[in-house]
Amino acid sequence: MSTPLPPPRPRGIDFSLPTCGETRCHGRGTCTVPPGGGAGLVCDCMLGYRGESCEDTVNEAVSLPLTLGVLAVIVGLVLMAFIFAKVRQKQKKRLRKEMAARHGYNVAV
Repeated sequence: MSTPLPPPRPRGIDFSLPTCGETRCHGRGTCTVPPGGGAGLVCDCMLGYRGESCEDTVNEAVSLPLTLGVLAVIVGLVLMAFIFAKVRQKQKKRLRKEMAARHGYNVAV
C-alpha cells in the first residue's frame, strides 16, 4: 500500500508570498472588489478595524477615557482604604484611652 501523493500545485504560483489582505489591509482584512465595480481592490476589514487599509481601530476613541476611568477607580479605592485605616487607627487609640481611664491606668497613648 503506498501513501497518497499531495495534490499538485499549480505552476508559477508561490504560496509563500504574502496575500493582498496581509499587505494592503495590514493583515486585518481581506481584499475585495469595490461594490460599484472597478479596477482596484478595497479592504473588507475585520470586526474592530476600519479605514482604507484597516489601519484604524474602532475603539481608539474609547481607550483614553476608559484608561482614565479605571485609573480614577483605582486611586479612589486606595484613598478610601487609607481613610478607613486612619479612622480605624483613631478608634483603637480612643478605645485604649477609655480602657486605661476605666481601669485607672496612667498610660501615655
